[in-house]
Amino acid sequence: MMILNVYYLAIKAAFFYGLVHSFVKYETLQKHWLFLGLLYAAGVMFLSWVWFVAPQPNADLGTWKMFWFKTAILGVVYFRLLARFDEGFLFWMLLMAGMAVVYY
Repeated sequence: MMILNVYYLAIKAAFFYGLVHSFVKYETLQKHWLFLGLLYAAGVMFLSWVWFVAPQPNADLGTWKMFWFKTAILGVVYFRLLARFDEGFLFWMLLMAGMAVVYY
């Protein structure tokens, strides 16, 4: 089970890095923070379903749905803050704090 957690976190971090990189690089994506936050939540939910929920015969879907809700809120708030503080010290602090978002 430990190796699944490592793969899950690595794929999740790569997906998050791709979204943040495209958000920073392309100015047109900076206006679509809601879409990027929900896209991140959908990607994480797909990964968690494939790696952890689907293989279990008696999975607790209530916990998984609550995890989805928290991830969606956290992703939307994170991308909204990145859009709000597009330059300066707070922007760079938010980029560094993004790894905590991935680890959650």
